Formats: sequence, structure tokens, C-alpha cells
Amino acid sequence: MKIAKSSPLYEYWTSSQGEKEEQKRLLKLNSIEPASNLFRNEPYKWENLYQSVLRKVINGDHSSIKALMVLLSTITKTEKEKTLLALEDLLDKSVIYRLRNEKYQDIKSSKNPITALTILLSIFVNPYGLEIKKETKHIYEKTGMLLYQFRKLFFR
Repeated sequence: MKIAKSSPLYEYWTSSQGEKEEQKRLLKLNSIEPASNLFRNEPYKWENLYQSVLRKVINGDHSSIKALMVLLSTITKTEKEKTLLALEDLLDKSVIYRLRNEKYQDIKSSKNPITALTILLSIFVNPYGLEIKKETKHIYEKTGMLLYQFRKLFFR
């Protein structure tokens, strides 16, 4: 299973991203979670964070588990469970157990400025090839789409 396919937004990115797909995306939202505004209002940023953090967890960075927990808390319990089932091919069982059973509020944060910088950079450069098919609103979406179009044009 590829990382992109494990995402709750995979179908959204492969769709036309019209009004119908937008409504389907929003049905996955856990609106009572404080961090849910990111999923609601900035799916491009949410997806970049999801893929970046997940890659770090796959590569053994256990300090990124809390960030993944926060992202997964922004989706409904049903969507979270679907995502965790998809992640069983990518993550160790003990990590899946933690993601399923622990609360991110109970985990102490560890700050790593290099990790934060690489994730911020990924939002601007769009390394995961996300295509925004509607109007871009934020500078990082514009730069991400510009680099996506450049890669698409020159690196087919």
C-alpha cells in the first residue's frame, strides 16, 4: 500500500474536486476536534502534513507519532479506523496500537526544528504531487501548484 492511498483524502485528490467531492470530504470531518479547521479549510496543507509525518513515523521517528495522532483526530472515528487499517501494511503493530488507543493529549511533545522546517518546506514545494483543481488561495498552494506543473511538464 502506498502512503498516498492510505490517506482519507486519496479519493478527493483523484477526483474533479467539485462540489460533490468537497461535500464527501467534509463528511469525514470530526468537527468537535480543535485541530479540525485544518482538515476543513486547508486540505492541501493537511495532506502534506499527513504524508510528511507518516513518512517520518515509517522511518522510525517515534516523536512524530503525536503529530500523526493529531491529524487523525481531525477525521471521524470511522474514517480513522479505515485509515488505520490501511496503515497496517506500512506501520509496526505497536505503532498502530498507539494510534488507535492513546490520546495525543497524554503524550509529551518533543520539538525538533529540523523536522518542522522540512515539513514546512514540503508544504511549499509539493513533493507528493498533489493537484489542486480549484482556485488556489494561499501562497504555499500557489508555489506547490507551480512546482507540480513544472514537474508535470518536464518530468513525465
